[in-house]
Parts: sequence; structure tokens; C-alpha cells
Amino acid sequence: MTTVTGRVGGRSQGYDVKLSGTSDQLKGRIGGMHVGRDLRLQITRTQITGRLGGSKIGHDVNLALGDHTLSGRLGGGMLGRNVDLTASGSSVAGRCGGLMSGFDVMLTITDDGVKGRLGGERIGADVSLTGDAPPLVMALAATLAYDSLLEDSTVAAG
Repeated sequence: MTTVTGRVGGRSQGYDVKLSGTSDQLKGRIGGMHVGRDLRLQITRTQITGRLGGSKIGHDVNLALGDHTLSGRLGGGMLGRNVDLTASGSSVAGRCGGLMSGFDVMLTITDDGVKGRLGGERIGADVSLTGDAPPLVMALAATLAYDSLLEDSTVAAG
């Protein structure tokens, strides 16, 4: 069984990540019981597709999977965001969203997962995920969790 578990963000301003499945399908929850989203991912040799959230309120996940890269779109053409991640050596780096409204991904691959930071030094979230999914898949889970956290905190503040 393939798993990804851990936390993106702090104790009061963060989301849990709890995913499980097989090498070609992961499903579970990002966030908590009341605030958060379901996540379903289908993984092939060349792509990762799926859904973050429900059938009416949520985002499609459509990414091309290369040997060391993951790139594509979260959400639709008008309101979605680009996702570009690259694994190199012992790190996964990249970006989600545009220059003004996006965030950087800077993660270190550990023996049992990924750790690091999404966003910047001052505004961002620490990441600590463990499991046996490939590092790019774990980085994607962290990226989706932080993107959801940002969206939910904007809605709550607005």
C-alpha cells in the first residue's frame, strides 16, 4: 500500500495530509474533518489526473509526468493555476501559480518522505510528509495542501 501522511503548515494554521492507495491511485483527505478537501489521484507513467474537492466545488488536477518533472494545471483555464515541479538530486523545487499570486516549492527528499517550505521565508508553510510514494507525488500532495490552505484562508478572511 502506498501512503502519504504529515502536515503542511503549523498546528493552528495548517492542514493534515492523509492519503493512501496503490502505485496508480491515491485517495484521502487534505485538511481536517470539517475544513479541508478530499483528494483522488490517478497516476500513470506519463500523467497524474484527478480531483481535489467535490464534484461541484473543487479543482481538476491535470499534470504531465516526466522522468524528473511534473507540470500542468490545477483547476480550469480561467481560474486555475499552473504547477511546475522538478526533482533533482535530493530536492524537489518549482512553483504553483503565477508570479504575483503563486508560491515557490522548495523541498528536500529524505529517507522517508519530503520536508521543506512552500512560499517564502516570511509568508509560507513548513512541510513534513512521510510515506512511500515517489517524491514528485509527495511534493504534489504538499503543493495541493498549501494551495487549499491559502484558498480557504482567503475565503475566511474575505
